[in-house]
Amino acid sequence: MSDITIDGELRAEIAEIVARILEVDVADVTWDGDFRDEHDADSLQGIEILSALERGFAITIDQERLPDIVTLSRTYAVVAEAQRAVGDNGC
Repeated sequence: MSDITIDGELRAEIAEIVARILEVDVADVTWDGDFRDEHDADSLQGIEILSALERGFAITIDQERLPDIVTLSRTYAVVAEAQRAVGDNGC
């Protein structure tokens, strides 16, 4: 993620989605905290997060990216990449 400029609003929106699904306070979703280790997230919740991100941001995330949706920072990178792909396709 070294070349990504962090959009604070996008980061906050992603954190809210993750917190809602994990049923934790948004303040407990930290940038590098592992959802599995810190919040006992399971694979079903990972799929729910992926689906909510797709709906919330009108993007498509390849299921192969599911293992990357484990921290806020990595999830942000996945969403940013999907948004760029939408923009590159002229949508």
